[in-house]
Amino acid sequence: MSPGLVVVLLAVVVVIGVLMSVKVVPVASCLVVERGGRYRTTLQPGLNTVVPLLDRVVARFDMREQVLSMREPLVCRDHYLCEAGLNVYLEFEDPSIAYRVDKPQQQLESAVRAALRELAGIVDRDELLGSAGRLTDVAYDATRRSREDWGIRVKRIELTDLSGPDVRP
Repeated sequence: MSPGLVVVLLAVVVVIGVLMSVKVVPVASCLVVERGGRYRTTLQPGLNTVVPLLDRVVARFDMREQVLSMREPLVCRDHYLCEAGLNVYLEFEDPSIAYRVDKPQQQLESAVRAALRELAGIVDRDELLGSAGRLTDVAYDATRRSREDWGIRVKRIELTDLSGPDVRP
């Protein structure tokens, strides 16, 4: 092999290695990097470097505030069906925890739905329809463990709609 060809091949390998090691993270995003199947680091927005072939990006998180909208049918203690509409405003606080959880937003939504159904099961229809503040308090209490367990911070919860059955005389 000629020395010129070796130099060209070496230059190509170096350029490919440099391109593979540079990661550009967009604003308001984070990338979680693993090495050997274990958490290594979280790449912040901007220009970052990783070790090619050893490090791999396993998750991408949008760090902006997100809205989780849900509607939940609730059966009251007196067997009336009511429906609650909620907006949960959240943001990822710790991507190193959130990437380990399978679908953290769905876990959070499931916890809120379970808490609302539990409350509805112990109150009457009139009490449920008259206590919008209590519904949001119960929903917010259900999200208390979200920061430690799922890496999500719930900023606020808004009740958008609370409707009961049409009662016709």
